[in-house]
Amino acid sequence: MTTIVDLVVRWAEEKADQPAYTYVDYRADSRTTLTWGEIDARARAVAAAIRQCAAPGDRVAILAPQGLDYLVAVLGSCYARTIAVPLFPPDLPGHRARLDGVLADSSPVCALTTSTALEGSPSMPRAMPPSMPPSMPPSIPRSVEGLPVIAVDQVEPASWELEPIDPDELAYLQYTSGSTGSPSGVMVSHANLVANIGQLIEAFAFEPGRSMTVSWLPLFHDMGLMLAFGVPILHGDRSAFTDPVAFLMRPARWFQLADEAMDVYTAAPNFAYDHCVQRITDKSKLDLSRYKAFLNGAEPIRPATLTAFTEAFRDHGFNPTAHVPAYGLAEAVVFVASAPVDALPTITTFDHNDLVSVGPPRGQTVVIADPAGSPMPPGRIGEICVKGPNVTRGYWEDPTRTAEVFNTTLTDGTGPWLRTGDLGTLHNGELYITGRLKDVIIIDGRNHHPQDLEATIHATHPTLKPGRVAAFSIPSDNSEHLIIVVEHTTPDDPTDTIRAAINHHHNLHVHQVVLAPRGTIHKTSSGKLARHPTRTWYLRQHLA
Repeated sequence: MTTIVDLVVRWAEEKADQPAYTYVDYRADSRTTLTWGEIDARARAVAAAIRQCAAPGDRVAILAPQGLDYLVAVLGSCYARTIAVPLFPPDLPGHRARLDGVLADSSPVCALTTSTALEGSPSMPRAMPPSMPPSMPPSIPRSVEGLPVIAVDQVEPASWELEPIDPDELAYLQYTSGSTGSPSGVMVSHANLVANIGQLIEAFAFEPGRSMTVSWLPLFHDMGLMLAFGVPILHGDRSAFTDPVAFLMRPARWFQLADEAMDVYTAAPNFAYDHCVQRITDKSKLDLSRYKAFLNGAEPIRPATLTAFTEAFRDHGFNPTAHVPAYGLAEAVVFVASAPVDALPTITTFDHNDLVSVGPPRGQTVVIADPAGSPMPPGRIGEICVKGPNVTRGYWEDPTRTAEVFNTTLTDGTGPWLRTGDLGTLHNGELYITGRLKDVIIIDGRNHHPQDLEATIHATHPTLKPGRVAAFSIPSDNSEHLIIVVEHTTPDDPTDTIRAAINHHHNLHVHQVVLAPRGTIHKTSSGKLARHPTRTWYLRQHLA
């Protein structure tokens, strides 16, 4: 079975001078490209440096900023047969606690970064140190104190004789977003990765030689790594990417990443499409005609978002069939199902709620199971369970949770199944996502999905953008109490109208509406709502 190392080596021989990866740095107004020959040579040099301080199977933390050096670091770790831990620089705002937790859990033996990140200032270049000097910069967490830290942009060229790689060896640990608890390291093997790349490319109808990907998603996130790094590897194609801040500041940059007359494929969470509609006012220079697929992988995918994006960009080359609603999770590498390319999204009404189909499973099997582990018939809502070559090995150093999540046997005797923790239904062979199992609000014996309550509030108050409202429940003496947290910055008080809307549309009493400052509601690394930690914040603040 082929690994990504085998593939890169092949393209370095067959397409040495052809472009592989392009990073667009909008702060420096530059585009920098690595060819397949260049990235192979740099990965070999990094592998040689890694193996001076690490053995096969050791973990290597990637603490580099977004850019080409990040991809070189991940690939160099694969060449060295170590296990990469894709992370981010220690000074990334709002992520320090997560970084410390991941480093403590993965126990890396060395870290890969860049000279700029190492020094904390682009004006202080220095040669690559074999290890961190005694006076460590304050931005480097104590979790890596004393570890060798390699600046991959200053590694000297070196020969590296490739060692045989078993496809079942681990390529990297993908730490989950943590929307329902502490981050866990998902063990992704080389076989898992190549299988999921193939499934995604087939779903994309990606044509080798005339297709490319573009992305602004963070490389430490599963879809960001797959889109910018993984997809081009299978057929020696190319990608162009930038950093998330560049997109957030000027979202039109997303559509300007492609620089050749090629078919373009991309992906983003649902909020990104709303962001484009709201922030891009000057569309005169935009041409979206080459974009064949805009994969939408957020939960939930809002029908109103698809409509608004189409109306905003239809006159600038956007084809509505380029909307590709999709579903996936890190435990399956990243990708499970997607709607067809070149077909309008399917929106179906279930119990007065409009849900967007995320299409059929792609190269894997999905069943819907009830709490007792019995397969459910089409049209019934239950937990989504997945089986396929992309389903990963489990959680790093956590055999108990691995057994609970990855090794489920259903009552019909089939297994093992991956329990996703997501709720959904199969209808006409297509998957619909209805919510997160642990997010379900149960009041007076009735189940309510927080996404439905939040959508009602957004419809009542259009100024409250997605991601600024979180609904959850807390225990009470006899049932559960519904809490609504709203990031609210305007003088008007929406409390009464929120209560009335929830009561009218859902027959629910809102126990409390909390008006909070911007930044209160927690987000995952991909920008999705993290209701569980937001609920924990509420309990600490209001029930002390």
